[in-house]
Formats: sequence, structure tokens, C-alpha cells
Amino acid sequence: MNSKSSVTLLELEPQEIRYAKVISGVSPMVLRRVFGAWIFFVALIAGLVTVAPDLSLNFMAMTIAVLMIFTVVIFYQSRISEGWPAIIHYHNRIGVVQDPVARRFLMVSDSLVTDARPHILKPNKKAVAIEIDDSALSDKDRALMQQAIWPEDNQLIALSYFKKREDICASVKQVAGL
Repeated sequence: MNSKSSVTLLELEPQEIRYAKVISGVSPMVLRRVFGAWIFFVALIAGLVTVAPDLSLNFMAMTIAVLMIFTVVIFYQSRISEGWPAIIHYHNRIGVVQDPVARRFLMVSDSLVTDARPHILKPNKKAVAIEIDDSALSDKDRALMQQAIWPEDNQLIALSYFKKREDICASVKQVAGL
């Protein structure tokens, strides 16, 4: 990470995300619950198929095999240990996800944050706008800010998931010292 730049693109490893403070996003607990519900569903369907009368052994084996393959694929891609964070605080920087699959975040020094407020993305997506001190940004920083998912001149915008936008704004303000 370049300390001279106020805005950076940072790709984090799964271990690094575990040490970051996740302010907003889909938590690992939600993913564990979804995966647990899927396992329950698979067990229920497998149980029903095995006790159903007049089903061929080939059909039962095929159904259970397909369910098991889907379970392995879901578990392999699930990110149960880290979740899908949207806003993080990591090493005195606030980050908004830029590429969720690559774990890439647009990071801004928390000293540059001037405000955080609820925001609406058209037509009706609830989001949070993190306002940045525009006078402290260089041309390179502004160019990096344009690589955000929803680019704005002096704001980082992130969707709010499963949390009130006001609570997310309060958390951002707290870590930024506002």
C-alpha cells in the first residue's frame, strides 16, 4: 500500500479480511445459517426419496448424487469464514468493495472522511455515502475514485445489507473519529 496516496485499491487475502472490522456486508454468520438450511433441505429430500415407494434405485442414487454435487459446489464457493463485506475498516483506512469476488477494496484514509449519510441508488437500492474531503485528493486519487462501482467525485458509495443505514453511518463516523 502506498502511504503517499490518500486513495488506494487494495486486494485482501481471506486472512486479512478476518482481521478487518466489517462495518457492512453479508456476515459469515448469515452464510453459515444459509448453508445449514441447505444441508437440512438436502437431508430432507434425500430422506423422502429413499422412503418413497416405487422409485428405482437408479433414480434415488441420481437424486442423492446431484444434491451432494450441488452441496460440494456451494460449500466450495461460499466464503463461509469471511462473508461478503461491503464496507471495512483496515489499518486506519475505510474501504468500500470495488470487486467483491477478487476481495478488492477502494481504501481511503479515515482522516479524510468528513461524513457518512444514508443514500439511495436509483431506482430504489438503499446505500451509504461516505463523503471524502475533496481538497485533500490528488488527480490520481480522483482517478482511482472513478473506479468505484458507483463512482462519485467526493463520495464512496456502498450498498447496505441487513443493517440499518443509520447504524452503518454511525459506525463509519465512529471509526473515522467524527
